Formats: sequence, structure tokens, C-alpha cells
Amino acid sequence: MRIKSKDIAAVLGISPATVSLVLNDKPGVNPETRRKVQEYLEQLSMRNTYKLRAESAENKGTLLMLNYIKHGIILKRKGNHKSSKLFDNLELLVNQAGFRFHYWEFDDKSGNMKNFLQKCKENQVKGIYILAAEMNSSDIYPFRQLKIPIVVGDNLFYEQGFDSFLIDNEEGIQRGVDYLVDKGHSHIIYLAETINIFNFEKRREAFVQEMARRQCGDNSNRILYLGSTVEEVYESMNHYLSEGLRKTSAYVLESSVISLGVIKALFERNMKVPKDVSLVGFDALPELSIPGLNLTLIKGTHTKRHTAAVKHLIRHMEEKEEADEIVRVYYRTRLLEGDSVFDKAKYIYK
Repeated sequence: MRIKSKDIAAVLGISPATVSLVLNDKPGVNPETRRKVQEYLEQLSMRNTYKLRAESAENKGTLLMLNYIKHGIILKRKGNHKSSKLFDNLELLVNQAGFRFHYWEFDDKSGNMKNFLQKCKENQVKGIYILAAEMNSSDIYPFRQLKIPIVVGDNLFYEQGFDSFLIDNEEGIQRGVDYLVDKGHSHIIYLAETINIFNFEKRREAFVQEMARRQCGDNSNRILYLGSTVEEVYESMNHYLSEGLRKTSAYVLESSVISLGVIKALFERNMKVPKDVSLVGFDALPELSIPGLNLTLIKGTHTKRHTAAVKHLIRHMEEKEEADEIVRVYYRTRLLEGDSVFDKAKYIYK
């Protein structure tokens, strides 16, 4: 397939004329830009080579990345995985190992599991990495019929014994609470969604345990459930704020949806962050989604985690025998310090 200058230019953020000069080995291009174009062409060539090799390797079969949709919440928020750089890198990784790479979505409400399992057999699926944030324990059972290696992300299935790659939600919540306490905050409220998925449930459990460890009394009533859309969260937070902040000086925000809805309500009431109230969010926000506020965030490592999970699955697919151990890999979070937390500790003794 012939590569067009305009397509390369769009990816690299340069002009088609510049790409054309490089392709035709003409002068007038600075060395750094020329090197960037040449490296990209080499990557494309390598990718096509591995893809052709994988397509011809009929005996090795397919590695499937499956997004299991139950509520549809995760899919709506993260968009189409196929457009991401991560998706392209995973495909290259799988092709390098000689397997074909497929990405499918299965909707629990409209999908037919029997047809899905048959489709897996027809496509010679030899291993599945399941994005399982919305699944429960009963949803995973049908996959055992395939008798192939399975790795799950964002969930744990203790009885089934599948290997799992996860965000360390407990560590993340502890990191966020520690940060707020170090800044002098003691009365902290956790703002939650009204849907129950694995990561959210683990964060809530961790918050209750962390506050209990600090002997802060009954912490179950320090979780406030607001909604599962930005608008629902905004309306609920408005209602809550109409009764006043009481003693609360800081909030832990469960997700990007909670962050966006809560901050919208605060700004509408002309409340100042962090002067009036401090905020720590969990999960990244869309760029430029909150003009004028750099939110302090607890962030998971998604790219490394998914890549490691696929590499782990490839090893199992190549070994073609059942492993003796069960692997559960937790990835630590990072706290990205913004300007949404007021440092009360500086003023306590003044």
C-alpha cells in the first residue's frame, strides 16, 4: 500500500511539502525533521512486516483484546480504543510474537455469548485479555469453555483463578488522604458515583478503612453518592451545597465524572478552590475541561499496565500449558500536585 505524504504529515504534525522533500531526498529540511520522518517510515515498514508475518502464521492464531460492556459507562467515557496510540502499540507487540491481534466489544445486554464463543473458535483465538471493570463473577464463567489463557484487567476473580492486572486503588486512596491530612485537613468527604464497578468499590472500601485507621469515627456516612453522569453529579452537589459545607474542608473525588460535576456546581456558586474547599481527584480529566483550575490528581498507570498484561498473556499462549501460579499485579498510582488543596498546616499555629 502506497504511503501518502499528507497522511505522514498529519501524524507528525508537519507539512506535506516537507514530507515530500524527505521522501524524494531533496534539500531544504532541517536534520531533526528529516530524522523524524525517516524513523516514522521505518516504524511503518516494521509494523507492516510483523503484521504480514502474523497474518501468515495460521498455526499461532489470534490474541483478542475484549472490552466487556455491562453498564456502558467505561466505553462512553474512554471512547474508541482503536484510535489510541496504545492500541497501535499493542497490535505491534502481538504481531511481533507472530499472532494476529483483534479488538472486540461484547455488550452484556445485547450480545449472544454462544455466538461470541463460536466466533472466537472461528477466528482461532488462542488467548484473551479482558477489560473487565464492569464484570461480576458470574459473567466470567462462560469464557472458561474456551480452555485458553485469559488475563483480566481492572477486576479480580478469586475463585476462577485468572491472572489480573490492576490499579492499586488502596494505595491511591491512602496517597490522597495522606496528602490532605499533611495539609491540615481532618474532616474529609468522599464523593462517589451511583454505579458499582470494581475500581469504584475498592476506592470506597479503602477510604472507609483509611479514615478508620485515623480514628475519625463513623466513616460510612462520609461517602456521598451523587450520580453517574456529569449533570446528575452537578444537580446532586448543588442540592448538597444548599445545606452548607458544615465542617467539611476537603473532598476526595471518585472519578473524572465526579470531578467535572462537582467543580461545575462549586464554580456556579462562586466558591473558591482551594480557599473555600480543597479537592483531590481520582483519574485523569479531559484536557482544558476545567479552565482556571489545576486539579490535584491521583492517577493510575494505564498504558504500562495494559502492555504488561498483553505481554504476560503472550507468554502463556506460547507456553501452551497451564501455569501453576496465579498472578495478580498491582500498579501504583501517582499523585500529580495541582493547586486545588489549601495548606492549612501553615496557618494552624499562627
